[in-house]
Amino acid sequence: PTALSLAPTCIKQMDEGSPSYLDLARILASDPVISLTLMRKANQNPRQTSVFSKTLDHAMSMLGHAQIREVLTKTPKLETKYGYRAYYQAQNISLTRASLAQTFAEAKGTQKGNDVFWGSLFADAAEWYLWCYATPLMRKIASCPQAHQKQEAEVQLGCDLNALQLEILKALNAPELAIQSKQSQHCLSSRDWAMMAKFGQANARPQAPLSGQDSAIELSPSLKIARQNPLFFIELSRFYLHYYLGNSEPKQISRALAVTSAGLNMPVDEVRSLTTQGLIKIARQYRLPFCTSAITQVFEDIREDYPENETTHHVTPQKRAITSVSSRQSIPKHGSIDVTSQKAKASESKTVFTPDKSFLELLRKMKESPASFSSGAELMGQLANQIQQGLKLERSAIYVLNKDKTRLKSYFTSGISEKDPLKGFETQIIKGTIFKVLSEKPAAVWLKPSSRKEVADLVPMNFKQTTQRDESLFASIFVRNKPVAILYADQAQNKAIDEAQFRYFKLATKALEAALAALRNKQSNHANP
Repeated sequence: PTALSLAPTCIKQMDEGSPSYLDLARILASDPVISLTLMRKANQNPRQTSVFSKTLDHAMSMLGHAQIREVLTKTPKLETKYGYRAYYQAQNISLTRASLAQTFAEAKGTQKGNDVFWGSLFADAAEWYLWCYATPLMRKIASCPQAHQKQEAEVQLGCDLNALQLEILKALNAPELAIQSKQSQHCLSSRDWAMMAKFGQANARPQAPLSGQDSAIELSPSLKIARQNPLFFIELSRFYLHYYLGNSEPKQISRALAVTSAGLNMPVDEVRSLTTQGLIKIARQYRLPFCTSAITQVFEDIREDYPENETTHHVTPQKRAITSVSSRQSIPKHGSIDVTSQKAKASESKTVFTPDKSFLELLRKMKESPASFSSGAELMGQLANQIQQGLKLERSAIYVLNKDKTRLKSYFTSGISEKDPLKGFETQIIKGTIFKVLSEKPAAVWLKPSSRKEVADLVPMNFKQTTQRDESLFASIFVRNKPVAILYADQAQNKAIDEAQFRYFKLATKALEAALAALRNKQSNHANP
């Protein structure tokens, strides 16, 4: 069963045109359940001479659009009685392993990257079934020390866990590569992995490719041949994630990098870059429900790209066009907001833009008499209106966070029609997205077409599809150091946002925070005379 909503997207594409099977496979790769269902259906032909599909796009070409549509519409939804959290976490781990295995294969130059992805992904399919339908038993097995898990599995399930998984994969018509990964004959032995680690450490060079000829350690011919086997990339991905993510000690991380360096015949620094970029891409692409990504540590490696004290006033225009990220530490304090001098400041920034008087009046009112607003809702409603009209933008919206800060929903909008999907937009806040970033730390973001890809890709795909904009403004609202809302604004598609508009947008954000805090203090005083 699945609870994802990718099937309607594929059906819509088929209704509107004739998408290639490869395009459909790229969409459905994020839903392992539907992908496996399609491949299983394509491979259930009992004839010995029939073609056996190894990848999803090939499986769909065997089925045709009519059968694909049938699978997409009939795949069952997940019932709440099942242990869905562990079920989706197991799928998320599988997607991470499979994508990294594909990254390794493609970095080595093999043409079987897709085979490796689907073979690795479906190798874990039996675990999804067990976590979905035998959740209590799997929890008992997983809670045991690793040395005793095999024995506990035989007690709980009545048989060897690997043997059971292998039989399930055969019954599911899984690709041969997936079945091979569960069989006892692996590409490398424990001794082989140790030799790979020594070879990688001995030949680690910052600038030159690895070469065993001038090293005291030489890989055996059998190991060199094994590195060409598609199964090797699946096992290398599992090895890397086991040591790099499962244990953050420098020694274990060094071992993971050294083995991968030897396996890909690539310098260690290039391996570090390859895996970091690959894991960040995976975190953005695959966001299954209830999954806390296990790869958050890789984001520590890119903190230097967004220093704490960087502001749009302290960097060159060229760099600002790339990052378009401004720390809220650069926003003036409320005491320094001089509404009467805004035109002069706009002139100094060499822009002809000036906000409407109504916008400046609202800023003044929020600063001088915040208690004059009857409620925070009235205040936010007026601000949403003035951000759109007063700053001469096309649309604005204020998304309010729920109590546990896991979802946000549109409550106050301006310039947005009833038919616009932005009107009632709501979404889960997922790690690795701009909403998560803004809900953890006060910040204002100006996204442009020229923004760095790493920044632009923080915007969730469902929000991009809803807004249909490449340029937009975001800001978080914190009251008493707690996130309460996120502001959004954009411009018409044929118009660019002005730098002065972004500055006024930040001023409004800061003024709103102070006014909401004052209103909350007022309510607290009334409740406790």
